[in-house]
Amino acid sequence: MTERIRSLLDAAVADTRPRVADPVPEILRRGRANRRRHLATAGAAGTVAVALLATGALVAANRTGTGTPAANPSASADAARTSPPLPSERPTRDVGAPPEPRKVAATVTDSEVRINGLILKIRSGWRAVRGDSGKPVTDCEVTPGSILVNANWIPGGTCDARAQIQVRPWQPRSYRGAPTRFSEGVSEVILPGGQPAWLTDNDVNNLRVSERSTWAAFNVDLPWAGAGLVVETPAAELDTLLGSVSSEAVPSGRLVLPDSAPTASLAGAKQDRLDSTDASAVAKVLDRLRGLDRAVNDGELPCASAQQLSPLWKAAGRDMATLTLTYPSEMPQAVIAISSTDDCAFATSSMGGRVWLPAGFLAEVRALLTPGAGK
Repeated sequence: MTERIRSLLDAAVADTRPRVADPVPEILRRGRANRRRHLATAGAAGTVAVALLATGALVAANRTGTGTPAANPSASADAARTSPPLPSERPTRDVGAPPEPRKVAATVTDSEVRINGLILKIRSGWRAVRGDSGKPVTDCEVTPGSILVNANWIPGGTCDARAQIQVRPWQPRSYRGAPTRFSEGVSEVILPGGQPAWLTDNDVNNLRVSERSTWAAFNVDLPWAGAGLVVETPAAELDTLLGSVSSEAVPSGRLVLPDSAPTASLAGAKQDRLDSTDASAVAKVLDRLRGLDRAVNDGELPCASAQQLSPLWKAAGRDMATLTLTYPSEMPQAVIAISSTDDCAFATSSMGGRVWLPAGFLAEVRALLTPGAGK
């Protein structure tokens, strides 16, 4: 297997084997359907699904959930655990019916799409398409060069790859039931305006496939906007597309954090995930995070050592660990991205804020969350 085909398999997240002389279009088509199927499933389930690729690589397929970021879903989560309705009770919808998909609150004009401070410029030849009607669409029904907002995309179709951006809701991942050894690192790109864009290791690879192929397809999370992007673009247009993504200007500041969190999960690319149910230990971690008072100012990141992901996007942080903090219902409520090295080390909260870290900070957090560490 050539390096080119191996990279395409990883980018497409498809366990398929070439059956034709030039398998690339088929791999990309199947990969798009497979990836979006995972995204659609994630929106309904709110759990992390882990799939083995044919190459033996691992990818966390869940990107979204059914809750609303920064809003406590404890009541609805507790209700979901109660027994099914008695025969005399009439549910509001069929018990077996799928939940209504979450939507992003978007403002769409002829020139841009805005979502909670996220700005997507509509480039020449492109258009924004709202899918609020809920009518299903497939690739074959999407005009090339479309920004799809709240579109009800249905996997499948035989059309060639088409340049498009799908705007989807973002929710912190729930790791309940997922194997502890399956973790990805996060790369952070600081957008014009100061807000973060997060890409998993797998999606960094997907983005960089554009260096070796004619197409790139990848996901980007914008946690502060409660949104994520599913991007498909010709490699020649990649930087133009990335340059159309920015945020409203935000002042530098300390980490915005939940008041409390009973449990937490610390995940990273090089160590097994650590799940802590010790509320006292989690409280100590929150106190430590609140005590970080050196805010990262405009222009201080990315550092000189930052890795170039594309000619336009440079990763301020690579292989960052993620600390997911929960509600009492165990639903995730916030994520803190933490540098895994002491070189240019910082942390960013999905709720806002970015601070410099002292040496050994990630190891300190891991020690605090390790069972029995405080006894």
